[in-house]
Amino acid sequence: MEIFNQEFIQEIIRITWRNPAFMAIAIALVWLIPQLFIRKIMAKKYEQKKLEIQKNKIQKLYPSNTPKKDFYL
Repeated sequence: MEIFNQEFIQEIIRITWRNPAFMAIAIALVWLIPQLFIRKIMAKKYEQKKLEIQKNKIQKLYPSNTPKKDFYL
């Protein structure tokens, strides 16, 4: 003997699906969860790019690959 018959389960699903509060939460979750992952990835890329730009600027100020020439006259 089943506790919930198939008709009862279908009715619960139908009522839940048509519930405006449930739909609002479901749409918000589908909208926001991917956005959080994308924001995290974009922030990580931004920090890496920022450090790369900083390294390039420091390297331009203090070039290390130019040989120093000492001229003795």
